[in-house]
Amino acid sequence: MTLSQLSFYGRCGAVAGAIALLASCGGGGSNAAGFVAPASTPAQTELAPATPVVKKHAVGGTVTGLVGSLALQSSAGDDLQLTADGKFTFSTAIAEGSTYEVSVRTQPFWQFCTVTQGSGTVTADVGDVAVTCSAALAQVSTLAGSGNFGALDGNGTAATFADPYGIVIDKNGGLIVSDVGGNRVRKITANGDVTTFAGNNTTATVDGHGTAASFNNLSAIALAPAGDIYAAEFSGNRIRKISPAADVTSFVGTGAGTSVDGNATNATFTGPIAMTVDSAGNIYLAELNTSLIRKITPAGDVITLAGSGGFGFADGTGGAASFYRPYGIAIDAAGNLFVADSENNRIRKVTPGGVVTTFAGSGAPGSADGVAASASFQRPGGVAFDATGNLYVADTGNSLLRKITPAGVVSTLAGQAGVTGGQNGIGSAARFSQPSGVAVGADGTVYVADTLGNRIRKVTPVGAP
Repeated sequence: MTLSQLSFYGRCGAVAGAIALLASCGGGGSNAAGFVAPASTPAQTELAPATPVVKKHAVGGTVTGLVGSLALQSSAGDDLQLTADGKFTFSTAIAEGSTYEVSVRTQPFWQFCTVTQGSGTVTADVGDVAVTCSAALAQVSTLAGSGNFGALDGNGTAATFADPYGIVIDKNGGLIVSDVGGNRVRKITANGDVTTFAGNNTTATVDGHGTAASFNNLSAIALAPAGDIYAAEFSGNRIRKISPAADVTSFVGTGAGTSVDGNATNATFTGPIAMTVDSAGNIYLAELNTSLIRKITPAGDVITLAGSGGFGFADGTGGAASFYRPYGIAIDAAGNLFVADSENNRIRKVTPGGVVTTFAGSGAPGSADGVAASASFQRPGGVAFDATGNLYVADTGNSLLRKITPAGVVSTLAGQAGVTGGQNGIGSAARFSQPSGVAVGADGTVYVADTLGNRIRKVTPVGAP
């Protein structure tokens, strides 16, 4: 064997060894090169499908005519509180292609708001929802009383009253009424069930429990924060206290017909006719026969806050001011008193410091609506505030229910001036018979003691038909 042959076989052996080595490692193959193996293809990872992007759009619009506080709600469950006119937008956007709806959740006091262009399908931002607010109309109905003079307990019109005069609302939403013709304090539940709480047809000052007690010409009533009822005796010249359990005691006043300041045991009154109570339990009362505004502390200390002690009309401080037979009194959130100055045909304001000014009324008898002194009343009686500062007036001589805004704008809610009756209805279609007492519930419902009609009327806001 020649040297060249040995080299050939040696090269062949080396190549064969390399091929064997590759084969043992998974290499090899039948390609033309004989010893280069293609790389294996890695397994492909399967990708999750992409989440589609959901477009969302804002929903809003414009409110006009709003006075007070309005609650709107969107179909997304989003509540929006509005207190002024202008643009609004709900905080929760709504998905494109979804439907939306805007509705009124809570109406403002004595306004009625309607929604237009308030529903549809979202394709872009919605900004054309229109909310229009206007003054509500007064729907008058009879809560209790048949109209006949009497003292029957019962439900609704099966009950009878005898000149109901004062009216207040208790913490449960029921009514407490001073039924002056029978010297009784009556209670009325929200569904119109009438019961006698204290007093009987006897005209005398007798302490006792429930109907065993008696009053000497019962007039005004007021409710203290603790739940005690205070009742004024017009002829007995005393303030009586009635516990929640119906125990009647004498609180302030000796019975003498004078107006002397002092403590419970020696203070005197002359014809107390109207009362209200503040959040601290102080009682404020108006005396008809002396035209004085008096204050009684929870401890029974009596002071004269305003009035000269005679009949007249004068703004001023304390004794420099004068009234002419005040018939109603109410207190606002700031502690100011508002007095229905009956024979002066005006509504007067008394600050906690005794400064007296005229709030509304020209002084001339009449029924004109308008701003402050341009409006007129005729022997206004009971007054009461709602939660937003509107003052409601039982305009006794006109047989009307009136409303005065915090700015002094006077309007007529229900009744027809000078026309008496007991008809239910909306606005001027309703009739009253010289109403004296008025109270306002937390929901804005107004209750009226329709004195000569011997009924308790309920007045609720409704939209225009």
